[in-house]
Amino acid sequence: MVQERAQVMVLGTFHMENPNLDYVKTGYGDVLSEPYQQQIQQVVARLLRYRPTHVAVEAPPDAAPALQERYDQYRAGGYTLGRNEIDQLGFRTAAAMGHSRIFGIDYRLDLDFSAVLDEAGKLGLTGFLNAFERMTRSVAEAQERAEADGGVLGLLRYLNSPDHDAMHGVYLQIAAVGAGASYVGARLVADWYRRNLFMFSHIADLARQPGDRILVLVGAGHRPLLRQFITESPDLEYVDPLPYLT
Repeated sequence: MVQERAQVMVLGTFHMENPNLDYVKTGYGDVLSEPYQQQIQQVVARLLRYRPTHVAVEAPPDAAPALQERYDQYRAGGYTLGRNEIDQLGFRTAAAMGHSRIFGIDYRLDLDFSAVLDEAGKLGLTGFLNAFERMTRSVAEAQERAEADGGVLGLLRYLNSPDHDAMHGVYLQIAAVGAGASYVGARLVADWYRRNLFMFSHIADLARQPGDRILVLVGAGHRPLLRQFITESPDLEYVDPLPYLT
């Protein structure tokens, strides 16, 4: 059977180096420890079943030369993998497939959540603030619980589940903050969509042949929008990663 469209799988990941740059803060173990390394190898074995033709990671295209140099050194045996998911999942998977290149599809754009929360406080939006706090706490607890119960694989299953994707709805609650005046919430959400749309443009640019099977490794928060854009694109076919993780 001929594959008519390029396929794209978006795997939502956690930041293994745990820099806690996202708004939701979490605590995980050291991915370089032996138990984690075994679990990561199990994840890579599952990703290889997808047989990706390209592996794309959360790095901007202008960082491609440095990224490629590290990847080349890894393939030559001269680079020790770091703690981040680009190395642990991206490099491992691409190298196991025999790929000569690794691709960056990120678009950096800072989001000022503090400005939204400050504005909500000034406007007396206690219901929104309380709901936002509960949501961030529940997401962090759910992620840590999934990791404690199922290790890296269990955490990735949660991060790529409908339950986690549903949390993306908070952006529509944020959008209402400052409506009719500062529009601080809507501006933040517009920037979030803008960032993900630029990321999608990089992904779509990679998909040049009907037989392409692109694996995209990004922070799990990006998954709902990237999935939407890919699903609605007439040129691409979205592949759910969850069956490959079970």
